[in-house]
Amino acid sequence: MAVKPEVIKARLKVKYPKANLSQKRLDEISAKLCSKPADDADEAAIDAVLEAANEFVSFEDIAKQDDRMRTLEANQKPTPTPPPTPPADPPTPPAPVDAPEWAKAIIESNSKLVDDNKKLLEKVTAIETGKTIETKKQTAAELFGKSEVLKNLKPELKASWLNRIDVNSETPFEEQITALESEYTEITQTVANSTQHAGPTPVGDPNTKPDDKLITNIVDSL
Repeated sequence: MAVKPEVIKARLKVKYPKANLSQKRLDEISAKLCSKPADDADEAAIDAVLEAANEFVSFEDIAKQDDRMRTLEANQKPTPTPPPTPPADPPTPPAPVDAPEWAKAIIESNSKLVDDNKKLLEKVTAIETGKTIETKKQTAAELFGKSEVLKNLKPELKASWLNRIDVNSETPFEEQITALESEYTEITQTVANSTQHAGPTPVGDPNTKPDDKLITNIVDSL
């Protein structure tokens, strides 16, 4: 007494469509229940067997339990790490080909042109740099000449003091000239104090400026 498992399986799917049983579970249930009905059992008899089994253990509950187990198993399986992508093979360099004479002539001409352009650029850069420095010197000289303090220097001293302005420095010319003015004022005061300590001048104007040579000596000693 038995029916084919496929018959049990087909009726189970029709009678319990909400039971999302896996194929493995369907095979197991069909194999166990196929021996219950008679060989010539009709659908009603097969349904009666299925109903009895469902009352004992709900097919939908079995399906839910199977779903939970599949979810747990999926979560426990580590995600395989994909193998590293092998580096791409470097492109094969083209085989050297001996250039024809006309190509060699063009290459040589281009190389000479590049060298000539490089030399020309160096010359232009040098000229521009020289012009820039000269312009800076002129600006420094103009600001130096406007100083009310430094105008008391004699021409030969002015030239040496003017050269003390660094035209390539990041310090503005105005600040450098202010520093020179402060230095000159201090030197002048030092000379005046030295003259007073030495006693009154026998002959001459008491308002006479300090000797420029003395100032130069003091500057050189700093």
